[in-house]
Amino acid sequence: MDEKMSKPNSDAAPMATEDSDVPTTDYDSDIEIEESLKTQQKKQNPKPKYWDRFGLKGNDEERQDVHTYSSFQLIKLGLYAVLFLLFLASLVTQKLSLAIASSKLTTDFKQDKKTASNSSDHRHVSDPAVHGLLLFTAMCVPYVLTFSSSCWKVYFGNLKRPSISSVIVCAVLAALQSIGLCLLVFHLLPNVGPIQGLLVLGATGIIPSFLKLHLTLNKTCEIRAKITEFAVDLLSLSLQLSITALIFVPNVTFFCRVSSPPGSNGGYYVTKCLTNTVSRIKAILALLLTSLTWWENFLEKLIEKKSLKGRISNIQSDLNENRAFINIFVSMCKFVTSFITVFIIEDSSQIFEQHIWQEFANQKVQDILDIILLILSSIAAYFIACTSCKLQMQIFSFSIPCLLSTPIAAILFALICSRSGEILKDSFYFDCDISCDAQYLKSNYCLVVALLWTLSLYWTAKHIWFPEQERIAKVERLFVNPLYCGILLEQDLVLNRKRCYNEKMDKDQSFRKPEEENDYYRFEVHILFDDAFKNGILNEYVTMFAKVIDEATSSLNSEPIKMMDPFLFCTCYGGQIVYKMPGGNFMFIHLKDKTKIRRKKRWSQVMYMYYLLGHRLQVEKESFAQDKPAKIDDLFKSKAENTFILALDGDVDFTPGAVRILIDRMKKNKDVGAACGRIHPIGNGPIVWYQKFEYAIAHWLQKATEHVLGCVLCSPGCFSLFRGSALMDYNVMKKYVQVPSDASEVLMYDLGEDRWLCTLLLQQGYRVDYAAGADAYTYAPEGFDEFFNQRKRWGPSTLANILALLQEGDKIVDVNPNISWLYIIYLGSLMVSTIIGPATILMLIAGALVTVFDVSIVNGYIASVIPGVLFFVICLVCSTKVQLIVAQVLSGFYVIIMMVVMVGLLITALTQSPYHPSVIFLLGLVIIFVVAAVLHPREWVNILYGFLYFVSIPSGFLVQVIYSLCNLNDVSWGTRESSTPKLEDKKESDPLSKIFSPFTKLTNFSPTKDDSEKEKLYKLLEKAVDNRCAKCQIGGGSIKQNVVTNDEADQPCPDKNPQIDNSKSKANGVKNNGSSWKWIENNPFRGEAVKMDKKESKFWRQLVKQYLDPNDESMKNDLTEKLRELRNNVCSGMALLNILWIVVNFMFQFRSPTVVTFQLPIKDYGDENGIYEMKIEMLGLLFIIFFLVLLLIQFCGMIMHRWGTFIHLVAITELPNPFRRKNNAADFVGMINKHGNDEHEMTNAETLKQIESLQRFGTRFARAPHNNDIVAGTDNPDQDYNQANSRPRLRK
Repeated sequence: MDEKMSKPNSDAAPMATEDSDVPTTDYDSDIEIEESLKTQQKKQNPKPKYWDRFGLKGNDEERQDVHTYSSFQLIKLGLYAVLFLLFLASLVTQKLSLAIASSKLTTDFKQDKKTASNSSDHRHVSDPAVHGLLLFTAMCVPYVLTFSSSCWKVYFGNLKRPSISSVIVCAVLAALQSIGLCLLVFHLLPNVGPIQGLLVLGATGIIPSFLKLHLTLNKTCEIRAKITEFAVDLLSLSLQLSITALIFVPNVTFFCRVSSPPGSNGGYYVTKCLTNTVSRIKAILALLLTSLTWWENFLEKLIEKKSLKGRISNIQSDLNENRAFINIFVSMCKFVTSFITVFIIEDSSQIFEQHIWQEFANQKVQDILDIILLILSSIAAYFIACTSCKLQMQIFSFSIPCLLSTPIAAILFALICSRSGEILKDSFYFDCDISCDAQYLKSNYCLVVALLWTLSLYWTAKHIWFPEQERIAKVERLFVNPLYCGILLEQDLVLNRKRCYNEKMDKDQSFRKPEEENDYYRFEVHILFDDAFKNGILNEYVTMFAKVIDEATSSLNSEPIKMMDPFLFCTCYGGQIVYKMPGGNFMFIHLKDKTKIRRKKRWSQVMYMYYLLGHRLQVEKESFAQDKPAKIDDLFKSKAENTFILALDGDVDFTPGAVRILIDRMKKNKDVGAACGRIHPIGNGPIVWYQKFEYAIAHWLQKATEHVLGCVLCSPGCFSLFRGSALMDYNVMKKYVQVPSDASEVLMYDLGEDRWLCTLLLQQGYRVDYAAGADAYTYAPEGFDEFFNQRKRWGPSTLANILALLQEGDKIVDVNPNISWLYIIYLGSLMVSTIIGPATILMLIAGALVTVFDVSIVNGYIASVIPGVLFFVICLVCSTKVQLIVAQVLSGFYVIIMMVVMVGLLITALTQSPYHPSVIFLLGLVIIFVVAAVLHPREWVNILYGFLYFVSIPSGFLVQVIYSLCNLNDVSWGTRESSTPKLEDKKESDPLSKIFSPFTKLTNFSPTKDDSEKEKLYKLLEKAVDNRCAKCQIGGGSIKQNVVTNDEADQPCPDKNPQIDNSKSKANGVKNNGSSWKWIENNPFRGEAVKMDKKESKFWRQLVKQYLDPNDESMKNDLTEKLRELRNNVCSGMALLNILWIVVNFMFQFRSPTVVTFQLPIKDYGDENGIYEMKIEMLGLLFIIFFLVLLLIQFCGMIMHRWGTFIHLVAITELPNPFRRKNNAADFVGMINKHGNDEHEMTNAETLKQIESLQRFGTRFARAPHNNDIVAGTDNPDQDYNQANSRPRLRK
């Protein structure tokens, strides 16, 4: 590398050559200024002495993901074994129960029943007709469950109705399947032995084996591999069909029921057999029709729209989009068909006889134990199978147990019958001597054929050995048909396991991973500094960033790493700095000038979303269209679905594992438009402690319940992942850029931009998820004023957005399939509880005052209401400072009052009854919080702050609400704002401000640093810039630049070593006012100033002009009066509702018109008869029940969400591979050193080519390709897309 380029440019002063037309005094002053700047830098960063070798090292440990803990690795290792054993045991139990239950359907049990009744054995033997009804019930359980779940999805979801032809075809196929299954259960299995029946089930894959031949023929692979696979498929089909020939072979006792009754001297007797042609045809139809169950999974994915294939394609499309609607009719058809078939097969006259139903009602546990085990084991096996596949343990904990279940069940049944037959007699009333001959089966050659049937079935379903689904996949992605088959459990789980189509295998990662990496992702960083300039130069925050970037890069590695010199771009919105990070990814730093572009967070989001999704994706689409014009639309639809934007705040700390968890939520469901993680507030002080418990409860209960019942309402902007296609959809970003024209829009648009964006996604039909395993840490407000100002924004924004959802409830339920009317009712209940929250707190305090101080109910209400009313008036007439002071005093006062409330509850429990509703409610609340903490073992410490939260309830639900609503007209951010002094409101002149002025000075006092040196530096830099501008204009000099245009926004940035040229200056005629490049001349970065690509520069100009112009007329709309009017209306309405609620409760308590008396058998508090009469006011009881129901709903939602979180964390946990070395920080540094000449120490010219290609071709090079992959001066990269991005993801 060139020696000059290796030196940090920021350390070298700008050089200039003398010119006869330029006064030398200007240059002398410049040299003096630059020398003074150098001296200032040396003072700030003095060079350490040789003897000063001792240093400081931070003791902050790097945050670790939950799933990387060794405890989770042990849990996952244990789950492999546990799920394997449980699944295998469930399958074997189901098979043994089926064998016993089907054997009881034979006429032999009638004879056994007569023998048992005439002998001394008092065992009860069920009638075969009764047991047939029980077995029919077990067979129909999945139909009922499917019908119920489908009705729920259709009624509470937004599902389109399928075509009538699709419903009819699916219903007919379902009827044929049910006929075949009934023939199998009530005809074939009772006519063969129990062990033979288990083995015969391996030949139920005839139709799937036939369809697989067609799949193999259409497969795109080498001809030799295709011929080999086709030959094996043909052999598999032949083995499946061999059972039809074997049934017609005479004297084959395999299809007969063989028994060895006592006294047979080792011989066997054939008691039941498929003798005539009709019974044999029925058996073949049973196997053939049953195999129709899995036709859909083995049918090729068709896209044609004409002829027979077009009709099949329409049916497939309806099943994929409207399966729940179709399953309603399919389930009913299966139930009716099964009942009719069983009615025909069995003796129909017996079903309606009275003694049959009497015996059905008098069944003992031993009579139905096989049916109970059949139902429970089937449900358990299905649940375990879903869990194993979600955890990506399919091969070991699903496929292998399925393969082993049939031989183990057959061997186990034979061993029990031959050695311990009395167990089956006593427990199931099953006589092995009559129903089974294990000795006969030992020498039967058909066992080999039966083994081949099973192997051919598993060859047909060989896809179960090569799982391709994502982590925590939805059940619909795992299995084709819903739920399970209660009879053919193993075969249904194997053949129903969803295949991955070759042409769309794992579509969601087609753009993000090379073939060898499952979790590969491409990465790009964009950092936006809002209001990055001060007097035309970079402010202290940007300067600090430039100083610490190398330190931050080195902090995660074993040795220091120096970032490459960045490139600096002048832009119409301020400036742009581009770094190439050590891993090869690019980092863009956008410096916003508030005089050129709108400031605040929402407009920054608009800025980068339009840039990444509007500009970058579009230019990539144009570059791809030249290569693949036919597939460009489908290609970029998938590209947009798999482009994710991780929105962060500047102070958020997170790990890459947290991002992977959020991406998993996106991959699981393409309808997820946004996903958020668990936000942990960090900081010190009681305000932060309060927020820790508040955040914990909000995530544990509220957010988890929102995720389970419907959708999360707010994905916090500090750590959220958004799907590109969702943001690009109609009515999302286009509405997000709108400027508020009404006061209510200000609350939604500007006070809570993250909630507003989520509301737009929900209104468009997308889902917002919550992933509790994705942890992020953000600094919370530590001061009282900052905390209240933050909630001043959050409270009104939350109410405004929820109200918008409730007002459009019917429309949202129709559009969004994830939101139901039950969820709308739940949201309405929460909003009602929030609105009447202040009055509820005041009534709680009044009740405590009455109980503790024995005052009248009138005085108790007056004493509790007066402070709230006074604070309400103060917030309306006084300044913000006075309001906050009063809020602090009032919050401290209410802490004392809450201690009185606790004493009041204690007195109620001791003097009246511990079973009083208020006491029970408080105990229930504590129990729920404690259980929630136990279920979150890594966050249990937050429960310790619960007491602080409890005593601060009035502050949070009364004082904060009043302060927020009374300041609706104040739309200032309130937190993390600049310290620039502002003009005080007119309310500062009120009398109370003078009274509280000493307290204002006391509470707002904080030591300030001496900024004199900093101000001197700013003035010095300003002088230097002004002198240079004067030289350029007066002396006729010009800055060397690449291209000169007449557009000020497109003006190139100056060279770091400008040369003065009078002739060029006159020719160019450029007006240099210093505003476009002043920051580059005095920037703290070691970069080179270059010109931005014309197309990207044009995009920025058009974007700023259309949406982000700070001087736009729409931004000048003065909504002050409208906001004040809205504030007055809202406060009046809230005050009226709360007054009415207080008055109603007061009248009910004062006159007690609805007092209800409960008589409880409590000896300690009761009368002489041990009866305690507890009198409770009915309205208060209903109110407690209302809140208790909400808590129970949230508790149940938390339980369900915790299970999903546990499954997700186990699924993402990686077990250490002893044959593969894990990457660490040393490997990262070694990789950089190894490829130094290739990646890290690439010349500036080569890196600039990559940046230009990135600007020109968009996200086609979202990750920096190798420098040899780009040809300078061309419009198309001379490199294949996949090869350019095939570098494995770095672990760090």
